[in-house]
Amino acid sequence: MKDTRTEILDVAEDLIQRMGINAMSYKHISDIVGIKKPSIHHHFPKKENLVEALLERCHIVYGDRYKAIIDRPETTPKKLRLLAGVFEEGLRSGKLCLVGTIGSDLITLQDKSRLILEQTIDSTVSIYTKAFMQGEEEGSLVLRDTPQTVAFTFFSFMIGAQITARAHGGIKSFHKATEVIISSWEAR
Repeated sequence: MKDTRTEILDVAEDLIQRMGINAMSYKHISDIVGIKKPSIHHHFPKKENLVEALLERCHIVYGDRYKAIIDRPETTPKKLRLLAGVFEEGLRSGKLCLVGTIGSDLITLQDKSRLILEQTIDSTVSIYTKAFMQGEEEGSLVLRDTPQTVAFTFFSFMIGAQITARAHGGIKSFHKATEVIISSWEAR
């Protein structure tokens, strides 16, 4: 059985990924979890505390998931397709990347949340950079810029493609778009 704090985080994450950070309220969470709003405030006094906890959890959970993909014995193009699969999985379930969703409301975030968001992006790009470095070393990728710049581009593209495909074309469009970008780096 989940503890209340974890259940609040799970519900808030789901709501933010489906509705956006500014559309989600403690009332929404209390209705779904079946607790009173003061119970949420006990764990997260302000919405910014909740956002910070979600970003910290995202940093760990998705960081570990991305590292596990990068550490697999496949070639880099296969790893990139697996990374794209994480975003496709979110799209399939109607959920956008938490980093992208929260990042789209950057102007409303407090400084600490902005810093955690930035650190999460930096960490993800660092993990992805290892894949692109491997691709250059093994000769499976041909890059026209540094592995770090290409990793940032790939991560940004995944977020944007997910958002765009959610609004138009769905999974099929997302898959086609990711294939175009991954194929453009593959050595022939």
